[in-house]
Amino acid sequence: MAGRRGWGKNRKLPSGRWQASYVAPDGVRYTAPMTFAAKLDAEGWLASERRKVDLGTWTPPGERADEGLTLAHYAERWFAETKGRHKPRTRDLNRGYLDRVILPELGPVPIDKLTVQMVRAWFAGLDAYPTRNANAYSLLRTILNQALDDELIPANPCRVKRAAVKNRVVEPIALTASEIRAFSDAMGIERWKTLILVAGFSGLRWGELAALRRSDITLTDVECSVTVSRAAVRRAGEFVIGAPKSKAALRTVPLPTGLRPIIRAHLDTFAQAGRSGLVFPSETGNVPHENTVRPHYKRAAAKIGHPTLRFHDLRHSAATLFAQAGATLADHMTLMGHTSSAMSARYTHSTAARNRSLVEALWVDDEKPPS
Repeated sequence: MAGRRGWGKNRKLPSGRWQASYVAPDGVRYTAPMTFAAKLDAEGWLASERRKVDLGTWTPPGERADEGLTLAHYAERWFAETKGRHKPRTRDLNRGYLDRVILPELGPVPIDKLTVQMVRAWFAGLDAYPTRNANAYSLLRTILNQALDDELIPANPCRVKRAAVKNRVVEPIALTASEIRAFSDAMGIERWKTLILVAGFSGLRWGELAALRRSDITLTDVECSVTVSRAAVRRAGEFVIGAPKSKAALRTVPLPTGLRPIIRAHLDTFAQAGRSGLVFPSETGNVPHENTVRPHYKRAAAKIGHPTLRFHDLRHSAATLFAQAGATLADHMTLMGHTSSAMSARYTHSTAARNRSLVEALWVDDEKPPS
């Protein structure tokens, strides 16, 4: 909920508190260094700032001698500077972490007075949302690293051990190649069967699959591949198609040649016309939303004995199959579009069958007679 007065604006945060902000004479939007329990208090802060403007005594709030530079003001400056560096979706996420997680408690603190103990107490007091908390902590650490570079603080107080580690709440499921094919066969809607196969054997993310065009598919006698050059992201209820999440995500992934006739048939039946036509359009001809496909793949997943399967598990399945097929770490990073070896290591894992075959191979080799 947002409210506007004659000058400035205030909005109610999910926490129930109120946030006030205004556009100052320098053209920059400034946010109050703290949130308010009541809307009236937020309006009072705006009134005091407007009074300073009218009297000609206004200066940027965080730079006033009696206040010191607060974390809230420095974070707003950092956020403004990232406009050209971060993708819109990333900025939306960071804005949420700042407004809902970081600034309500730490925002009013002068940045040079922020201590390790304060950060530790803040992190310990967060609600139990592990991934959100890890991301918010990482964002705070990033902002304070820049403050350290700017020589505003002597050291970064973000030193909570393993605070940025994202612990898996749900263990991923790695399907075998035969299970991926069975999963596709179990899909009740014909138009999504090829989507499952391409996802399971390429490791493409949902947004990359949703944005695929006919021109991204290569089906020749010597090549069967898919090229990732864009991704679809949902913002404010609409899909925005742009560059994928990183430069590493720009890649061409070879596909098993057994998929060639299946993809050809899909293109003839379901894809939009023209080189720029969507490969996997919704029934209404738009970029597909995962929510549209979810009921169908949930039923199909239950049929093959994996009722808790998520769509992202198809990416994990492809990652595991690549590793089991003998992909080097460099190969794996390229195929999956990862920016670091740690990410590839996180997505791949050994299976009991793989471990058993390795051990059995050791025994067989030991029995070979000397040549």
